[in-house]
Amino acid sequence: MIFLIVFFLLWSHVNVVVSNSMYPVMKRGDLVVVENAPWEFNPEDVEVGDIVIYDAHWPLGGNRITYVLQIDNKTLELYEGDNTRPVVHRVIDKINIEGNYYIITKGDNNPTYDPELIPLDQIKKRVVTVNEKPLVIPYVGYISIYLKKYIWIVLPLIVLWVVYDYVIKYIKEVKGWRTRKK
Repeated sequence: MIFLIVFFLLWSHVNVVVSNSMYPVMKRGDLVVVENAPWEFNPEDVEVGDIVIYDAHWPLGGNRITYVLQIDNKTLELYEGDNTRPVVHRVIDKINIEGNYYIITKGDNNPTYDPELIPLDQIKKRVVTVNEKPLVIPYVGYISIYLKKYIWIVLPLIVLWVVYDYVIKYIKEVKGWRTRKK
């Protein structure tokens, strides 16, 4: 039980980088240490230059564009819908529209900004920095990436392992029962 609590606490404070959009600061397969909104930081305190994880609508279909806005030669879209994917990108601008704050993000390795105008409530995590550099654990995230990619191999192997363990224990019990009978 304690292991599960520790695992959950640690796992909720890391995020796997799944693309090279933030290269060279972080690469695919890296783990980044994060703090969670709203318990560990207030999304209103996010500043330009922070790296955040937010629920992005734009990489996936099935969401509705509710508003299109032109700001500083940028066309930004406000979305509605539940089909989202977490994206790790840097805040390049924070704007106030009629009393509501929004952020604009961009991957450091991407040629342009993200198309979504992001309300602060879509920000889920912020990357922890030390001396203005993100806290990154290289390559460890590949474990998670490969487990998700090859789950169809991993799950049967786990099932086989459990069945094997059960059969071995059963055989040992039967042998122990037979030797006691004599």
